[in-house]
Amino acid sequence: MKILIVDDDPSNLTLLEASLQNSGYEVGSAANGEIALSKLRSDNFDLIISDVLMPVMDGYNLCLECKADEKLKTIPFIFCSGTYTDDKDEQLALKFGAQAFICKPFNNADLINKVKEVIAVSKSGKIKKDTPWLKDEMGVYKLYSERLINKLEKKMQDLDKEKMSLEMEVAERIKAEERLRKSRDFAESLFHAAPAIVVILDTTGRVIRINPYMEKISGYTEKEVKGRGWSDVFSPEKESKDITEIFSNTVENKTMLGNVSSIISKSGERREIVWFDSPLKDIEEKSIGLLAVGQDITEQLKLQKELFKSPPKNALEKNFAGTTGNDFNHLFEVIEENLDRLAENKDQSNNSGYLDEIRKAIQKVRELNSRLI
Repeated sequence: MKILIVDDDPSNLTLLEASLQNSGYEVGSAANGEIALSKLRSDNFDLIISDVLMPVMDGYNLCLECKADEKLKTIPFIFCSGTYTDDKDEQLALKFGAQAFICKPFNNADLINKVKEVIAVSKSGKIKKDTPWLKDEMGVYKLYSERLINKLEKKMQDLDKEKMSLEMEVAERIKAEERLRKSRDFAESLFHAAPAIVVILDTTGRVIRINPYMEKISGYTEKEVKGRGWSDVFSPEKESKDITEIFSNTVENKTMLGNVSSIISKSGERREIVWFDSPLKDIEEKSIGLLAVGQDITEQLKLQKELFKSPPKNALEKNFAGTTGNDFNHLFEVIEENLDRLAENKDQSNNSGYLDEIRKAIQKVRELNSRLI
């Protein structure tokens, strides 16, 4: 049993073909009525299943052509449509000589049952060879024109809605692209103007970008270091292992704040940097690299070391150091003396006074410590 299916939608052809072949039927296909007529006249088919609204030649005119052809008029005809779906459409299909009308979307079981039913009627010799429309040609054409115009108007409305939807989508996309462009421009201006080191690395530690501030601190241009491993360019050899560990932790979502490490500039100078690192992620939250922001604290560290190493410069500093030392000594003596009394005193009821003295001494130590800090 060989069936010709006619539809301008390739997905509908595929669906119909699969359903019929799974039920044991041989299937041919055509994209419109004109192609279908050519295949019908060059091959033998036992059933035609056709869409209605198609370009070149629609399903109704295909049915009329078949019923007007002596060879084809006995082939049973089934309309299958998702556009023509109400009672008037089915009545029109039957007037054009079709044996059945199926609405899309259809159930596979219902489709196969209808096919079997029409084939059974055809084998019994009860197939329609002539078309009822000949008795009321004007009425049928009027109904056909009315239904066709109605469906074309609906198609145009659907196209207008789709066009409007696409225009709105394009407008929203343009707005989104403009917002993205502004955000990108803003980020770029920050990247270039930031008074801090900004570095972007990939997940293997290769340099993707460095900002102008980093170029100034390191002496390297972005072009010179792009694509090279961070440790190979900037890290002192003895610290590369620690830096690699920090990098790995950060890429694995362990944000690192305030870690200090050294870089070696192009001239060989060692610079101390305090880093604030954060992983970069894609839309699926997968780490794709690392963003590192740093401040050069080399000069601050040098100043701190000099302050700690240098002796008091004048009598005021000497006097402050001596007075503070004497104050601490006195407080420690008070604490130790009262603790000794507590240890010797068996009457615990008299300990409250000693405890008050200790508390006062401790408070004084804290205040002096605060002042020193």
